[in-house]
Amino acid sequence: MKIKYVDGKRLKQGIIAGSRLINLMQTNLNKINVFPVADGDTGYNMASTMNSITCELDNCSHRSIEEVSSVVAESAIMGAQGNSGAILAQFFNGFAEAVSGKIRLNVASFAEAVKHAKNAAFEAMTDPREGTILTVIKDWTSHIEEKRWKTSDFVELFQSSLQVAKQSLADTPKKLKILAKSGVVDAGAQGFVHLLEGISHFIEKGQMSKQIRESFQKLKNTRKVDSVLKYQYCTECMLISDKSNHHMIKKELSAFGDSLIVIHRNNRFKIHIHSNEPEQVFQALSRFGTVDMKKIDDMRTQQERQHEKEPVAIITDSACDLPERYLIENNIFIVPTKLSFGPETFLDKIEITPAAFYEKLVSSKYHPTTSQPAIASYKEIYEKVIRSYEKGISIHLPRIHSGTLSGAERASKLYTDNAITCIDGKNVSVGLGLVVMEAVEAVKAGLFHHQIVEKIKNAVENVYLFATIPTVDYMVRGGRIGKPKWLLAKTLNLKPILTFDKKNGGASLVGKAIGEKAGMHKTLNIIRKHAEPYKKVKFMIAHANAKDKAKWYSVKLQEMFSSEDEIPIVDAAPVLGVHAGPGTAAVAFIGYK
Repeated sequence: MKIKYVDGKRLKQGIIAGSRLINLMQTNLNKINVFPVADGDTGYNMASTMNSITCELDNCSHRSIEEVSSVVAESAIMGAQGNSGAILAQFFNGFAEAVSGKIRLNVASFAEAVKHAKNAAFEAMTDPREGTILTVIKDWTSHIEEKRWKTSDFVELFQSSLQVAKQSLADTPKKLKILAKSGVVDAGAQGFVHLLEGISHFIEKGQMSKQIRESFQKLKNTRKVDSVLKYQYCTECMLISDKSNHHMIKKELSAFGDSLIVIHRNNRFKIHIHSNEPEQVFQALSRFGTVDMKKIDDMRTQQERQHEKEPVAIITDSACDLPERYLIENNIFIVPTKLSFGPETFLDKIEITPAAFYEKLVSSKYHPTTSQPAIASYKEIYEKVIRSYEKGISIHLPRIHSGTLSGAERASKLYTDNAITCIDGKNVSVGLGLVVMEAVEAVKAGLFHHQIVEKIKNAVENVYLFATIPTVDYMVRGGRIGKPKWLLAKTLNLKPILTFDKKNGGASLVGKAIGEKAGMHKTLNIIRKHAEPYKKVKFMIAHANAKDKAKWYSVKLQEMFSSEDEIPIVDAAPVLGVHAGPGTAAVAFIGYK
């Protein structure tokens, strides 16, 4: 049967088919990954990028090519990982730009769209190299441009262009010496061919194959490449800016390293660069706008350990508050929860920062709600963990307050050998942060998995969080208290002091005071009382746009406990601020007997 057009529905199903094949072959892609760095993660990066797309497509009911392409581009840019993932994202972004205003495409208009997509992919790179994914993209699109005048059938178009792409892939070792030396084809290019294979099979058969296993390069003869790393860190982030363009960003970052890729859509720029100075990269970008979604991978460690697995990874959710540098340095995996203001939904700490959340909390006519991550979000993190670690321990906010832990448990059952252990952290914000810190220290100490789990459970029982609530207005808006209690509290200027109980992590009233200052002093007395049984305590403070209050607590606690140790202060997770409201400062401590 001939196919004369591609609409949004066909594009969606074709991309999902291609994504499944990339996921199926990601281990092999990792094994042949030698360029630009032999760090064994191309398969993971491409699969992760495609999974980000398919997660959004699963909920996409649009039928026009414009609308579906926009969903693909947005999700690709948000989820792009590594060189190959970034190039794919910009390719999809260029395609979306080309099909703006269109409902469906014929062969001729499809040829124009992929040509624009190819140009966008090349534009994203500062130093495009022959023999890579870009070469295969170029050869494939050139054939489609030529074929547009000879056929109107997409089945014929994809069959012939796939053969051209495969030949281009086979020729990559002729164009890149490191591939010839290693006896492999380019991993990113192979991944793109897998994407085309999946799409082509769907176009031809009208269904998604469950058994596509095309042989491409026998891996048993692959030689290990000892490449010298000029730059140690694969550095990625998202820049949100209305006052810059990709040319300005490339010029600014060109001196910091190589493999620079800048992909952009509207006011968002996804940055990928290999550098020895990741913090300086982030600092340089901060002059253009807000820098978020920071990610630093040590490629030297990846290269040295690509065939070894670390013992235990620590995973948590975005309700956990810890200093950003601590999260990065200790490779803590974060599953983002969702925040909704009416029709607007954001991924916590990815699409909205805590500071921006609290500003919106005051200004929005909608009271925000929180919801657990999709199973696909856990799956994406867990698959990355399983690839590099023997086990993962997933610590989450209290079951009584959220379905986040239940979602983690359901996702963990997808994996054999009890690879992922899920634990109720029975706390939020910096309280949960201190529990995660204990887990990290146990991993560093070289404890066995069961010993780490035991230490986490012990930490849960010895971590306390206390917060004086400056206004009960947000507790009323969130349905936590009724209007009679709200009226009484407002009339008497009562400030409740909240904590999380040890039984199930439920929020409970531990005290109240007349006036906020009295409430803060009373909070200190409550902390002193609960800290008395312990020989040593460690503090952390979170605030909801209330840094002065956080600093006041820090000074008082250092005086009260005769400590010279600096107490970390972080922005409070929205899961706390939804009910506590802006102006809240919370103190958490863990006690050691």
